Amino acid sequence: MFYLKEFLKSIGESPIRGMSFLFFSCLLAMALTHRPWIARTIEKISPEKMVSPYFVAVLDGTVDAQKIKNVLLNLPGVVNIDDKESARSRSKLNALVGQLGVEYKLDDELMNFKSLRIVMNPSLSMESLDFVRNQVVKMGGKDHVSATDIKFPEVTGVMKAHPFYSFLAKAGDWGVVGIISLFWMISYWLCYDVFRSRSYIIEKFQRKKLVAAKSIATGLSVVFVTFTAIGIWNGTLKFFDSVILLMVFSIFWTFSMQDWRWKPTL
Repeated sequence: MFYLKEFLKSIGESPIRGMSFLFFSCLLAMALTHRPWIARTIEKISPEKMVSPYFVAVLDGTVDAQKIKNVLLNLPGVVNIDDKESARSRSKLNALVGQLGVEYKLDDELMNFKSLRIVMNPSLSMESLDFVRNQVVKMGGKDHVSATDIKFPEVTGVMKAHPFYSFLAKAGDWGVVGIISLFWMISYWLCYDVFRSRSYIIEKFQRKKLVAAKSIATGLSVVFVTFTAIGIWNGTLKFFDSVILLMVFSIFWTFSMQDWRWKPTL
C-alpha cells in the first residue's frame, strides 16, 4: 500500500506530467486489452461506413415503380428512395438531344421511364448492398430494369486520400496501438524525474531501497490488472496482447532500477 500511495503522490508532484503518464498508461492498457473493439471502431469510421451508399435503378414504363418502392422501403437497411432522379435524367437526355440538333428527336416511349435513386445504410456489408440491388432487378425483370453498381458519394474518395484514413487503412488497429505507445513512452520519460526525486528523498531518510522502481511497478501493475480484468469481462482480451502490454511496461520499468541521485523536478 505504501508504494501505491507513493505512486499517486509522485503523480501529484507534477499534475500535468503525472496525469499524462497515468492517462496514457490506462489508454495503452485499454488499447491492448480491447484491440478487437478498436478494429471494429476503425471499420465504423472508414469513409465507406460514414457516408450512405446508393445505386440508381432505371425502370421502363411496364414496371410498377410505386410497388417496387413499397417493397424496398420494407427492406432493412434502405434509408431513402428518391424518385426525383427521373426528372433529372429526362432533363439530361433532352439537353443531350438538343446538342445533337433539331433533326434529332427521341421517341415518347423511350422517355417513359422511372429512375430511382436507392440510398442505403452505410452499416450494411457489401453482400447486403448487392442483395438490395439484385432484388430491384429481380422484381422488375432484367429486360425491364437496369441498375448501376453500388456507388459512394464523391466525398468518400476525398476522405480516402486524407493521410489519416490512409494511415488507418494500412496500419489498422496496430497503428493506433503504436501511436498510443509512442505517447506513453514520451509521458513516461517526462514523468521520470518526478519519481526519481521522491525516491531519492525517501531512500535517503527512510532507509528504503528501490522506492521509485517499486512505486512505478505497483502503479503499472494496478493498471495492468484492472484493464486485463475488464478485457476478460468484455471478452476482448487476447493472451498475446496482454503479453505485449506486460512486456512494454516491464521493459521501461527496468530503467527505474538504477542508482538514484537527486534531481529537482521542474
